[in-house]
Amino acid sequence: MCSQDQEVRMKILDKKHLITVIKNWAERYRVISPVRTSHNETIFDIFDENTFTLDYTKPSMPPKSLYLPQSETIFTVENGEYTPVTSRIKSLLFGIRACDMTAILQSKSFMNGEVADLFYNSHSDNTITVVMACAGPQNDTCFCTTTKSGPYAKKGYDLQFYDVGESFLVAIGSETGTELSNIEGFSDIDDADALNKIQSFQKEAEQSIERIPEFTPAMDRLSNGGIRDEFWERFGNKCIVCGGCTFVCPTCTCFNVADRPTAPGKGDRLRTWDACLYGGFTKEASGHNPRSSQGIRLKRRHEHKLLYYTDRDTHGGLCTCVGCGRCSDYCPVHIGTIEVVKAIAGE
Repeated sequence: MCSQDQEVRMKILDKKHLITVIKNWAERYRVISPVRTSHNETIFDIFDENTFTLDYTKPSMPPKSLYLPQSETIFTVENGEYTPVTSRIKSLLFGIRACDMTAILQSKSFMNGEVADLFYNSHSDNTITVVMACAGPQNDTCFCTTTKSGPYAKKGYDLQFYDVGESFLVAIGSETGTELSNIEGFSDIDDADALNKIQSFQKEAEQSIERIPEFTPAMDRLSNGGIRDEFWERFGNKCIVCGGCTFVCPTCTCFNVADRPTAPGKGDRLRTWDACLYGGFTKEASGHNPRSSQGIRLKRRHEHKLLYYTDRDTHGGLCTCVGCGRCSDYCPVHIGTIEVVKAIAGE
């Protein structure tokens, strides 16, 4: 939570000016915002005044495809010469939730470990983030307060909007944010007064989101090696290997690469989403698979979220699960992270 001794720069934006402001940004950036589809679902897509909405909760998909597209060409090849394909599109991501902001920071750290990911960075380095702080849980699976990744972003954003009725209080998190807010529509506000209002907003939001008391004990059980493989095999027998939990997870970044010939002497190298829960993901050329059962694959996935990380990876979060709850929302057999950690704690 913001404290009185922090230097926080603030602006205020009347809601009636929001569309005009976004249109202004759209003259300089590709604006990705919440839009309502014809099926009445909210997704992040190119800003369109006719489908743009502020009446949204937690979009089913996180915005990770902006940074790691579901499929993209990363190299072109011609006569043995490789040419990397990187993005130069400047984007502005408006209205993301705090859990997804934390996930973006965590994923960027992961994709820039010992070797920097040129292609991921070409997207992330050209993307501005504008967070919409949550006033409460977006549905009954939100547990960002448990994982210390919401309901408001603590770092990483360029701007963060707080809905206070007829207007937004806007926290400025970067010099880019300063530039974005130096346009018609934004007004100056007394920082101390705004900060008091934001602190009240943050406190009420945090208190409204139910915590999962089993979460930390489950992490401790994993860390101590107290969960036998038989436990994971029981869950593995339930899993139908749809991969849905990994695709909706904002911090899952598993991918595969494939070469595609396009003409004699020419071709592309593609990178596509993959999932560690698929049997072929760890299968070796010899035919051996070190993660040969679905139970072991589930074990490794949850260990990556709850155990295998450093402070550098979490960016202030508890672990590399950000508590968005999407895996529990969409798992058809009800073995998302919420269900798994409760089972671990009770084992």
